[in-house]
Amino acid sequence: MLQAKYFCRFFKKCMGVTFLEYQNEIRLSRIYDDIINTDDQISHILERHGFTNYKLFRRMFRERFGCTPTKLRNGSLSAS
Repeated sequence: MLQAKYFCRFFKKCMGVTFLEYQNEIRLSRIYDDIINTDDQISHILERHGFTNYKLFRRMFRERFGCTPTKLRNGSLSAS
């Protein structure tokens, strides 16, 4: 079994990003897909993918995709 500190150092050395950054990138990508491909409420999608802080999620989503989740869902991809 790996110790947490060792795993985190090993992961960053191999992947070039921290485990948390990698995990958030996967979550954001899956949320993006769900927003595009389902009619589920955004809050339910976030819960399903492990985000509990909407304000933090919204900031991360906008930094990654250049728009808010609501604008993406409504088809308006320009950032504002």
